[in-house]
Order: sequence, then structure tokens, then C-alpha cells
Amino acid sequence: MSRESGEFRHESLQDCQSIVKYLKAITQGFESGHLALANGGEPIVLEPKGLLRLDLKARRKEDRIKLTIKVTWKEDEASEEVDAKPLVIDSQKD
Repeated sequence: MSRESGEFRHESLQDCQSIVKYLKAITQGFESGHLALANGGEPIVLEPKGLLRLDLKARRKEDRIKLTIKVTWKEDEASEEVDAKPLVIDSQKD
């Protein structure tokens, strides 16, 4: 990807199956090292590699739930500090 600045934003109402489909596509993009995102216009192309920073946030406030997944990386710098705390995500019901 060139160093051109670009921004992509998408917001919509989706059912759980559609969200799963999008998350699988994003996962495949991380696996292949190539993500192209578009809303009908020119795509923004991302090429994740090296160490990536993962920031997960979950919040419950009354009847509203918010889950934020943020992944960041630098195109030229491969060395970042690694947090030694393990992340646990459990998707099974008790």
C-alpha cells in the first residue's frame, strides 16, 4: 500500500449472520495480508504484517452493549512492545 492517506467508514444495521460473514472476510484478509474495503467507491487497501496491536473494549450500559475491536500497525516498523498478559475469549454458553 502506498503512503497515501485514506479513510474508510461504514455503519449499518446487520443481523448476526451478516456480522459473522464480515468478520470472516476480515479474518481471511489478515491471514492473506491483504484487505480491500469499499462502500461503492474507491477501495482502501490495507496490508497487515508484522506485529499488530489489538485493542478490545466491551461495555454494558443499561440495555446497550458496545464491543469495539481495533487493530493498528505501522507499515514500516516491525518492532512493537508485546503485552505479556494473555487474552481469553470464550464463546461457549455455560
